[in-house]
Amino acid sequence: MSATAPPSETPLVQKIGWILSFVVPALILVTVHGDGLTHAMVIFMAITAWAVICWATEILPAPMVGIILPTLYFATKVAPPQVALGKAFTTVIPWAIIGALLIGLMSYKTGLAKRLVLKCMVSTGSSYRGLFFAMFVSGMTLTLLVPSGTAKSTIMLALGVGACDALNLKKGSRESTVIMFAAFLSVCAPRFGLLTGSLENLAVTRLMSSVTGATVGYADYAIQNFIPATIYCALSMSLLLFMIPGKGKLDKEVLLAQYKEMGAITRGEWIAAAIAVLAVVLAATQKYHGIPTMYLFMVFGIPAFIPKYKILDQKDFNSLAFPMLFFIAGSLSIGFVAGHIGIGKWLCALMLPVAQSLHSVFALSTLTYAFGAIFNFILTPLSAQALMTVPLSELAVSLHVQPYPIVYSFLYGTDQYIFAYEFALLLFFCSTGHLRLRYAMKILAFRLVATPLFLGAIAVPYWTMIGIV
Repeated sequence: MSATAPPSETPLVQKIGWILSFVVPALILVTVHGDGLTHAMVIFMAITAWAVICWATEILPAPMVGIILPTLYFATKVAPPQVALGKAFTTVIPWAIIGALLIGLMSYKTGLAKRLVLKCMVSTGSSYRGLFFAMFVSGMTLTLLVPSGTAKSTIMLALGVGACDALNLKKGSRESTVIMFAAFLSVCAPRFGLLTGSLENLAVTRLMSSVTGATVGYADYAIQNFIPATIYCALSMSLLLFMIPGKGKLDKEVLLAQYKEMGAITRGEWIAAAIAVLAVVLAATQKYHGIPTMYLFMVFGIPAFIPKYKILDQKDFNSLAFPMLFFIAGSLSIGFVAGHIGIGKWLCALMLPVAQSLHSVFALSTLTYAFGAIFNFILTPLSAQALMTVPLSELAVSLHVQPYPIVYSFLYGTDQYIFAYEFALLLFFCSTGHLRLRYAMKILAFRLVATPLFLGAIAVPYWTMIGIV
């Protein structure tokens, strides 16, 4: 009889997580009270705290928590099912996500995304600075054509590791860290520039619209954010060169060889490119043709399954991360339920005296940016945005200012992190061993402090110029 393997030891953080998941909600139910707080609000806080602890300590799978969370909201009569769960699935977000994942999978499987990135790297030279510029251009290109953050990260991570190997850099060295961090920033820093650049953008604009009643379309969002996000990405990557200067040259012949190995552009790549471009163009021009393109994103995946072309098959479709839809729906339910029971108005009333003492949009933006950075230490970015978008939008309305600069500044706050646990994609890049967070921390800390300067000198003046302040 073979011996049974002993169960693996539970990590300390998960042991603590299990304890906190019971103790913290119980303490909230017993101790939290105050003017304006209803019984439903207290239960909401307890349930939400449980979910946040589960997500932060990973004691349960994130999609499972996303399913349980809205169920608890309507089981405890905090909100009806149509608010707790129904609203998330009647928005554009789940359907756009499926389409975005399909388009990203097509770009990745056909080799289109890799070809674009290699072409950028070959075209921008083989120097260390040239590599950074190539990553910047690659990241911006992928943001336009590949909506899936995971697909973009997979491509840029592989190319970052390849660049470290080509330069013979030691794993975890300062130079390998800065190259891998540049690859990470090329994916993440420009993601606020387009509505499909991140799932967070779709969620935030939908929640903001629930307060203002005004829909933010693809073109509107791009006009408001693409230029600031591009500058933000460029500044973030320039900061790496300034704080950790590197030396070395990539062997351009190696890059050319990799590019030539791909051969001529295949029919599948042409189809994937055409689908991606068509999706972006239709989404950007929705106000003119009236077709609900974001809802129909998944339709763009149909040509990939036609037998004659066969870019994707059933196995590929099954590989899509469908469970994450429940994580996203659960995160969104926080915002919808908070708005339904008046948490937003309650938080707004608490923040109003401080906000009223501020006499400029920049000061308000800095305040909300700080909220975002603080919340990101204890919540996932999407959860923080789901919780605070409605209150911040209501705060802006009560102050008779447009919510866009307030909410968008909060978005930039949630893009600040010091520890890898704060952002799943950062963990993904750290897992290679090439990115040593100890070296990256000073860059992250400096960026945390410096981003308000970007908001004051670039973002807010730009938003003022286009008339959304």
